[in-house]
Amino acid sequence: MAIKKTYAALQLCVQFFCLMVKSGFATLLLIIKLQFKLKKSLQDSYITLEIPHVSETGLVVLSCLISLTPGTSLLDINSENNRLLLHILDAEKTDESVREIKQKFEPYIMTLFAKQPERGKHAAI
Repeated sequence: MAIKKTYAALQLCVQFFCLMVKSGFATLLLIIKLQFKLKKSLQDSYITLEIPHVSETGLVVLSCLISLTPGTSLLDINSENNRLLLHILDAEKTDESVREIKQKFEPYIMTLFAKQPERGKHAAI
């Protein structure tokens, strides 16, 4: 189990670094397009992202990764429903941003911070 978590932590760092660089260039390109009037305007978007079965610590770590990635910001964490409210700088990239978070961050966050079942509580029959 320790090897699996170590691998997940390292992979999460690699995925974050790669996504940060990619998003940084995409955001820079977007700013250049706006500055030189190659793109007329910028439409941002707000989305709610649900991350089921992850601990509060996992939500906070994921939130930090999202906020540190250029072009995305975290606005709110709802730990009761495991939902994050995100601001996406370019609405055209909303689906891509969600897909990248789900594919590149979520599996490793789940490995590291999955919610453990509460002890002493049994499901009702």
